[in-house]
Amino acid sequence: MIEYMAFSGTDDALNCPIFICDYCRKQITGPGNIVWGEAGGHPEGEPRRRTPLFATHKDCDHKFTAMFRQIYPPEGGWRDLWDDIDTFLRQLAHNATHALDEKAGEAHPHIMDMPLVRNWGQQPDEGGSGAR
Repeated sequence: MIEYMAFSGTDDALNCPIFICDYCRKQITGPGNIVWGEAGGHPEGEPRRRTPLFATHKDCDHKFTAMFRQIYPPEGGWRDLWDDIDTFLRQLAHNATHALDEKAGEAHPHIMDMPLVRNWGQQPDEGGSGAR
């Protein structure tokens, strides 16, 4: 996830946004991925559901995906998707200054499907209601 780190510099303290790996909880300073899931959106009219965005080191990606699939299982129709952090940042910076309605096409509605776990080290209970 993107988190703020309080960082004291030579002149004053700053809140610095950084990418923290959702698997190992260390800062991502090199190659990394943005990971999310999607379900639905099929021609039958089922609404599209999306997960929050998560961040991983490239080396942690497969281990994170194994945990991710326990909370968003493929049997439930979930597909895990990813993009390189640098590509994600370029798109985010572009869309921060250019409205999507300036492009041809239409925005498709979606539902945010949030996990009930506070951190990915906690696994959901057997009933699927998540850790508390």
